[in-house]
Amino acid sequence: MTGRLLSLLIVAAVAPLFVQADDTNKIDVDKLREHLPANLQDLQIPSMDEIENAVKEKCIKAGGTEESYEQAKQGARDLANCVKGLVDIDQFRQEVEDAKPTGDLDTVFNKYCRKRNTLLECVNTFSNAIDPCLDDEEEQHKSYGLDVFKNLLNFVCHKDGDQIALFIAEKGPECFTEQKDDLIRCVNSTFSGYIKDVDVSTVSAATIPKLVIGPKQCEDFTKLQNCLVTELEQCEESTPANLVESLFRFIRKGSPCDPKGKAGRR
Repeated sequence: MTGRLLSLLIVAAVAPLFVQADDTNKIDVDKLREHLPANLQDLQIPSMDEIENAVKEKCIKAGGTEESYEQAKQGARDLANCVKGLVDIDQFRQEVEDAKPTGDLDTVFNKYCRKRNTLLECVNTFSNAIDPCLDDEEEQHKSYGLDVFKNLLNFVCHKDGDQIALFIAEKGPECFTEQKDDLIRCVNSTFSGYIKDVDVSTVSAATIPKLVIGPKQCEDFTKLQNCLVTELEQCEESTPANLVESLFRFIRKGSPCDPKGKAGRR
């Protein structure tokens, strides 16, 4: 696999932010491309219909019904609208750029971190909406995924975002850009085997990764952590590598990958 898993995950993560306001079944592809990494600008992006058909197929395969699929679909729309209402990506990026010269990055992140409880409510509502579309194994592991998301959000917003402000001030984004090829290699070497080697534009129930966290996933998670940190340590500043290592430790807490308690739990 040559970056396609990473590509699919990036598209899945950011696509809901670019659904056209006048048509919830269409993605503003041109605007979406603007926010993808440079090496993914030419990515063949699946249509919303293709994505929906794949999710519907998976939902019914897991024991859901047409009605439960529609509820899950509405839940996804509500989540996308919630996120879009909380943050405008272009505005956020401009605010960050404006704050860099004055050292006021913490003020920007404070503003958005105050909205995290609203975001958590929206994510929990979405989580409940998709329950009928998860198989038994995925349902069992769903709470772990929610815990990881909450830990990630708590890390980002620790002391109202001062760690992320420090990351940007200490040339974190520049470090990631310098090491991007090696960072992508880290992801591919650990997680490329979780879906078939298919073109990102080909979407079906078979290409949607199972949402589970077991011993194998925890092992790969640790390998990914070590690989990313090693590559980031090549940068001039040590802060990006240190923060990424802290991030991995933080989101691991309370998960099946926590070495202090739940490691390897199925």
